[in-house]
Amino acid sequence: MESLAKKYNLRHIRISSYNSRANGIVEQSHRSVRESIVRSIPGDKLHWPEVVPSVFWAQRIAIHSATGMSPFYMAHGIHPLLPMDITEVTWLV
Repeated sequence: MESLAKKYNLRHIRISSYNSRANGIVEQSHRSVRESIVRSIPGDKLHWPEVVPSVFWAQRIAIHSATGMSPFYMAHGIHPLLPMDITEVTWLV
């Protein structure tokens, strides 16, 4: 870990595992995922596995205010191609 932190000029912080206040940024992200799943469930809470892929996809393509980019863009270097974009793009055919 230390070599990666040094290579990418990152600050590596060690915190205790079950201290939610220390893990605030991660906990906030988990809270938004949980809320999105709960809001997407059609009635019965047993259907949550059906909505998880859509919730995570939405999180991956959403532009984050801290970076100005989506996680998808940061990982792949291109913007995701959405179904509504396919009708507008003619060079794919």
